[in-house]
Amino acid sequence: MSVLIGTASGAFRLDGDTRDLVTGTRVNHLAAWEESWWAVDAGGRILRDAETVAQMPGGAEPLCVQPTPHTVWIGSTEARLYGIDHGALTEDEFFATAPGREKWYTPWGGPADVRSMTIDADHTLYVNVHVGGILRYDNTGVVPTIDIDSDVHQVAAHPTQKSAVFAACAFGLAATRNGHDFEIRADGLHAAYCRAVAVLEDRVLVSASTGPRSSQARLYRGGLWDGGFEPLGNGLPEWFPANLDTHCLVVRDDIVYAGQGDTVWQSDDGGDSWSVAVSDLPEITCLG
Repeated sequence: MSVLIGTASGAFRLDGDTRDLVTGTRVNHLAAWEESWWAVDAGGRILRDAETVAQMPGGAEPLCVQPTPHTVWIGSTEARLYGIDHGALTEDEFFATAPGREKWYTPWGGPADVRSMTIDADHTLYVNVHVGGILRYDNTGVVPTIDIDSDVHQVAAHPTQKSAVFAACAFGLAATRNGHDFEIRADGLHAAYCRAVAVLEDRVLVSASTGPRSSQARLYRGGLWDGGFEPLGNGLPEWFPANLDTHCLVVRDDIVYAGQGDTVWQSDDGGDSWSVAVSDLPEITCLG
């Protein structure tokens, strides 16, 4: 059992017990890759194994990190994408001129952000812009996929199926088998506003609520491609007091972890049953 936990005041590794990785900073996102871990914080730092390797330029704030075999991608405020190559941080010029960028927006009128990223089993990168849909980045360039107004909050890929990608949206769970054509479903959800998603070999988990400031949030499980969703319990709270948020639901070594408030729960059986993995933490901001 080993999962990374980001909080409002640092990061921890849970491996039997909790071990401090970095303290004194709000961790926006973190990700394990091979023998290392990467994190981005609210102060604009990009960290590898607790060492600062780069600082975001011009006051931009890094919001998510996605290691790959060839580079480490950093998504930031103002919908910018950066790559780290040989220790240098460089904005990606293809994403900076992505098709449809002029239509990206936020409900409150500010600039859009890169909110989440994932790579599929073929190492193709998918970038979630909020609000700007999902862009697939492969050897053909940057290609828009799902409709912008689907209002995507997190994108996650299937662990072994190429081009199989899932997204928690404001109107339900979106899924594609080919990396481009998404269909959205919400049957069985008490409300369709979805924030977090995690994918197992044969099922998908998604959090749903009544809206961005909901006090009625719940975790659900469903089949990969069709059918309704069923609510999860059996050791997990029936209702969360706020959204189970983007990046707060993750699968590591077939164990599912969910983090909300000051507690992380774990399920060793795909969501059938849950137990508290750790509690009394600072405010949880992400899992990785």
